[in-house]
Amino acid sequence: MIKRLDRLEVATSDLGDAASIYEKNFGFKVTRSGEHASVTIGGAEIRLASGAAAAEAIKTNGEGMFAVWLEADDVDEVVASLKGAGIGAGAIRKEAGQRILAIDPKVANQVPLFIFDRKG
Repeated sequence: MIKRLDRLEVATSDLGDAASIYEKNFGFKVTRSGEHASVTIGGAEIRLASGAAAAEAIKTNGEGMFAVWLEADDVDEVVASLKGAGIGAGAIRKEAGQRILAIDPKVANQVPLFIFDRKG
């Protein structure tokens, strides 16, 4: 059902500093683009974000991880599985060629979790 970890999103108030930490401390090659910087590891991405969504996350929870993105073959199957486990699933939204299901953090150990497929 879930086929891979797509990305972890990390909110930061200082994108340059955060990117430097990944470069200097861990030796990662960081690619920068506007309000984002990213590191790819094993096909998954750590995305450092400093834009509006990151600012909201920082205001609410401080700097750090604010979203986990998982790719599924079919989001409808994920919804059915969740319902079968007694977990309510929200609406599926379409965005940039993807269908995205946002999972309530209350049922994901307080982690904002997004599951998507490419059927959008």
